[in-house]
Amino acid sequence: MFQVRLLLSALAGLAMLLLAGPQAHAQNPLERLVSPGELARPHAHLEGNCGSCHETFNKGAQQAKCLDCHKDINWDVKNQRGFHGRSPEVKGVDCKACHKEHEGRNALIVQLNEKTFDHRFTDMPLLGAHAKVECAECHQKGVKHAKTPTDCVSCHKADEPHKGQLGTACATCHVVSTWKTVSFDHNTTQFPLKGEHTRAQCMSCHVDQKWKGLDQGCVACHAKDDAHEGKLGKDCASCHVETGWKVQSFNHAQTGFALVGKHASAKCESCHTKNVTDPLPRDCVGCHKKDDTHKGMNGTACADCHTSRDWKTVTFDHRKTDFPLLGKHGQVKCESCHTRPVKEWTPPLDCNGCHQKDDTHKGLLGSVCKDCHSETAWTNVRFEHTRDTGFALNGKHSTATCAACHLEPTHVKVPPNSCVGCHRDDDPHKRQLGDGCGQCHSEADWKTNVRFDHGLTDFPLLGKHASATCVECHATPAFLDADTGCLSCHKDDDKHAGKLGPDCSTCHTPVDWKRWRFDHSTQTQFPLTGRHKDVTCESCHKTATNDPTISDRCISCHAADDKHRGSFGTSCERCHTTGSFRDVAVNR
Repeated sequence: MFQVRLLLSALAGLAMLLLAGPQAHAQNPLERLVSPGELARPHAHLEGNCGSCHETFNKGAQQAKCLDCHKDINWDVKNQRGFHGRSPEVKGVDCKACHKEHEGRNALIVQLNEKTFDHRFTDMPLLGAHAKVECAECHQKGVKHAKTPTDCVSCHKADEPHKGQLGTACATCHVVSTWKTVSFDHNTTQFPLKGEHTRAQCMSCHVDQKWKGLDQGCVACHAKDDAHEGKLGKDCASCHVETGWKVQSFNHAQTGFALVGKHASAKCESCHTKNVTDPLPRDCVGCHKKDDTHKGMNGTACADCHTSRDWKTVTFDHRKTDFPLLGKHGQVKCESCHTRPVKEWTPPLDCNGCHQKDDTHKGLLGSVCKDCHSETAWTNVRFEHTRDTGFALNGKHSTATCAACHLEPTHVKVPPNSCVGCHRDDDPHKRQLGDGCGQCHSEADWKTNVRFDHGLTDFPLLGKHASATCVECHATPAFLDADTGCLSCHKDDDKHAGKLGPDCSTCHTPVDWKRWRFDHSTQTQFPLTGRHKDVTCESCHKTATNDPTISDRCISCHAADDKHRGSFGTSCERCHTTGSFRDVAVNR
């Protein structure tokens, strides 16, 4: 304990010596000894020189030392420039409040959050399109953010399309909102932009960034746009104006061929295929022969039917012919019927003459289409099957197609009126029930609402049979193939296993299978008396058979029980009774 006290006393004395002396203002060895931690990597070179940032007993001196070292920041603060000179969050705050040291080599002493950083407090507020760019697009890695240049060319030199020909003062023409918005006043040049020229892109005229010495003639820029291909000369302004290329001032009436109707909107080169001085034909066919949809079949006097206002507006009145165009015929094209020149051939006047290939009936209903159809619409049918044939189309027949019944032309063969006449091959009963399909079925639906009465057959449905479904007995619609015998349906239900024969009705009724009524005494020649009353049927009827009748002699069942071994014959009843085998009464 004494040694510890002695050591502490020595350290205290040493401390007093270290703190005394003329250099008390500098960082002393003790202060370096009690350093709170390593400096961050940018200040690591100052690790052994605490006095670079600190003064003993003078914390206020640290701020001045920071600014003495970081002279660029000091200049910004004094001149209110840059982030440290503009941000209200920095004003009057010591450097160490944001840039903390002694937290290790990997500590970040610059706490810059790019997502929340407010660029308004810098020398370059982010305006227009600049507000949308990512930080890394301007601030390159390894370069201090404050050292990033703020002039346009520094960032956009690669994007600058003028290749420096117009200088570096981009802002004289462009704005930060969008690069394509140009504020240059072309009226200050020798070629003021008027009309459509005001909407033209700069590069449309200034090809390859050529800005001086350009030819101001129309053809200089629009030679490739000249729809006339030079046939009308180079003086474009004689017909066109700057307000619109299609606005023309040339008066064609002066040529002796006034442009009326559709001709007024036609392009010059539509007619002037060569030089403008070459003579042109003035009749319709001279220009429109290749457009003649009639292929010359209606002659060359186009004006007899058509007008210059509209090629499709036809003045020809078909009512003056033997075939007035009524209904849908008024909308068809001429060439639909006039497939050959009218002077050579006249189209047929009957329906079948033109529409034979359109006849969906394939000639089955004859060739007089107008008996059923009208010209207003092919689907407007006047034909009434009930009235005109005597066969009403009811139920499913109303939705059947004509060709479903009319397999041959009506003038050759009329379909039969009977069901079997059309549905013979559809009869699932295989003709077993005759031809009178209507006795059971209706036209509404072949499979539902069947009116068949089973009571009129040889097998009326009684008892449980009345609630059975058809398919339980009839495996197929060939109903007469079904066997009326009980075992044909109930073989699996026969608990006697066929030992009592196949005629179940001898004992059972269709009302209830368990309610049986067989009386052995009255229905056979062997009354069950004595011990025979208690035996089961299978005790005597042991094998399956079609005839359940068995011998009524005792020996037929009791041969194995004969203790006499046949010495007294086979007529057991001479001595024994059915009451008990032991009761013996000899009857001679």
